[in-house]
Amino acid sequence: MATQNFGNRHETKSEINVTPLVDVMLVLLIIFMVITPMLQKGKPVLLPKTDRPDKKPETDKELLISVQADKTIFIDAKWYPDPEFAAKMREYGERSASKDVLIKADKQLNYGDVKKVMKMIKDGGFEKIALITERKTEE
Repeated sequence: MATQNFGNRHETKSEINVTPLVDVMLVLLIIFMVITPMLQKGKPVLLPKTDRPDKKPETDKELLISVQADKTIFIDAKWYPDPEFAAKMREYGERSASKDVLIKADKQLNYGDVKKVMKMIKDGGFEKIALITERKTEE
């Protein structure tokens, strides 16, 4: 068998061009980096750590209260001073007392500070109050 030479034709390369793949992955990475902080509800706090926190799916019937280390109280992401917070809880309680209230309290707060917030929520007419914690990481 004789091989034929067809001039200066280039041989086809069987290598994969990864440039488009890298471009797509970088775009996805940027999107996830931008979206991830928005997924967290409420104000950021350092949560207390427990061995086995209960897992509960998020629902529309939840009201999220955040209490930061400086004792500022937020409903979702809006700040309320103590008297206004108590009035707002009564208002929410009149409209929808069947909602579950979730408290994200900073781990630097003492028990009395969190209990004070829980009392204002209970005085507003809410019965179901839960505390959000984080799972301990194994070191």
